[in-house]
Amino acid sequence: MTPDEAKKFLTAADLFFGADEDDHDGKWEQTINLSDTFAWACADGEYVPDDELPLVAKLFGRYGFCGVLWWVSVRRGGDRAEFADVNRFIEFVANEEAIRAEEPRDTKRAYLKRSYVIGHMDDIILADPPPAG
Repeated sequence: MTPDEAKKFLTAADLFFGADEDDHDGKWEQTINLSDTFAWACADGEYVPDDELPLVAKLFGRYGFCGVLWWVSVRRGGDRAEFADVNRFIEFVANEEAIRAEEPRDTKRAYLKRSYVIGHMDDIILADPPPAG
């Protein structure tokens, strides 16, 4: 996939902020909207350079938004989110990509015996039990 094809694919998926009248250099058209994704009440985004567009498109096609979150986390040096679910998404893709690197062939990977745990008990917030009666 070329960078132009990848940009069209990711734009059609509505991942980018999109251009406005103040976007003179076109960067908003290639910045992933991550508002309220890594932290509470934050406006956030990650610019995707042209040479990275095919990789981000491939990850999005393979894993959906979880693949994009993993790419952003890696790009930011392993950033973690305030939200346990986002961190679990990132862990899932990290584990799957490690398996894919170990065995790139789909037919062989289907029989590769690997297991992993996503998330940790201290990430889970247990609700108070319902009142008696």
